[in-house]
Amino acid sequence: MRKRFALLWATVVIGLELMLPATTAAATYGQMTFVKGYCSGTGSRTVNATFKLTKYSGFHATRLVMVVKGQGFYNGGWHTELNIGSYYVNINTNGGYYFKDSFYFKPGHSGSHRIAVTGKIYDGSYLVATGNAKSGYCG
Repeated sequence: MRKRFALLWATVVIGLELMLPATTAAATYGQMTFVKGYCSGTGSRTVNATFKLTKYSGFHATRLVMVVKGQGFYNGGWHTELNIGSYYVNINTNGGYYFKDSFYFKPGHSGSHRIAVTGKIYDGSYLVATGNAKSGYCG
């Protein structure tokens, strides 16, 4: 009787594990990376940067989004000075995909500046994953 109960209990536990939502399991959906960058302009104040949002295969997605901000360093920390914009590409795939784009930030004053990007992967209106990357700084 004990063996039957143990076997039944193990079956119930395994069944419950399979019913857990996918978010409970450790999964990697993609990666947000800073690819390259350089400083240009008078006093090398303009930040030029390229970023890449990579969607890994194995799940469905319909849109990749990059939210881009220009930041300055003051009072001991980085602060958003300009919302550069939100850029996206529509996709419809379970396979891998990447979205690569370049941006620049030209502040009107001296100091250290960089570009910060938040990458988002959507399946319809559902936010599947989000990640951040930052450029090197100029100034």
